[in-house]
Amino acid sequence: MIEQYWREIVTVTLLGTDRRDPPPPPPGGLADLAADDPQPTPSQRLLQQVAGCTVVRRAGMQPGPPVATVAPPAADPRPVTPQIATSTWRRVVADWPVLEDEWVLSVLRNGRRLAPDLVPPLLARHRTDATRHARALLAAGPLGHWMIDWSPRLACTAKQPPVAELLAEVPELPIVPELLPLLTAPAAQVARTLAAGLSSAQLGSAHKAVLVNLIARVDTRSVAAIAQALDRVDASSPSIGVAFALADLAHLRHHMLTELELA
Repeated sequence: MIEQYWREIVTVTLLGTDRRDPPPPPPGGLADLAADDPQPTPSQRLLQQVAGCTVVRRAGMQPGPPVATVAPPAADPRPVTPQIATSTWRRVVADWPVLEDEWVLSVLRNGRRLAPDLVPPLLARHRTDATRHARALLAAGPLGHWMIDWSPRLACTAKQPPVAELLAEVPELPIVPELLPLLTAPAAQVARTLAAGLSSAQLGSAHKAVLVNLIARVDTRSVAAIAQALDRVDASSPSIGVAFALADLAHLRHHMLTELELA
């Protein structure tokens, strides 16, 4: 009955209510609707019945076949990176990408795994770099492989397989020979040397790139002292801008390493 009525009102819709009046609704809910809410014009009565008939037809649809259940990724017992680390990673890649390799390796060394919301952006970011993608996949664990199965665009496109030892160590950065001893020198000595050089302008904008590399690779035990020393560089020094930037880098490195440690 409903299907026949539906065909009739479709015909009226095609012809227009100026040429044919809507048919009377069949007994039941549609007739009750017309009686309870009478409409003044044929076109309004037609729209009312189209809406009511649509609801009835949809309500009477049979459910489709069940959708196959999506298998979840395998369990990963490692604790996830804390939420604050997600914000730190985003700041690292935006402001100081020189720290990202160490950030990912710190996740692995501390026995953590990536928070789920970090897995897609990290895999996508490094899909053309075999080594970095392999590190990200290790940090992602089973969830990373699961996501690649569902979204192949997250897979690595590089043909060169990663070298195993590169997965465990941060890549070397160019540092001038005279600064190399500072990589492993006592924290106080490193902090004093950098602060004095910037305060006296012996170190300045021309040295910024190599100083960034130095602070990104200096012994982790020196980072906090370096950050504090750079905060105290003489504000009247011509190198104060470089000092501010390097202090920001040192603070960020210290912060990211600390927050990834297990409690």
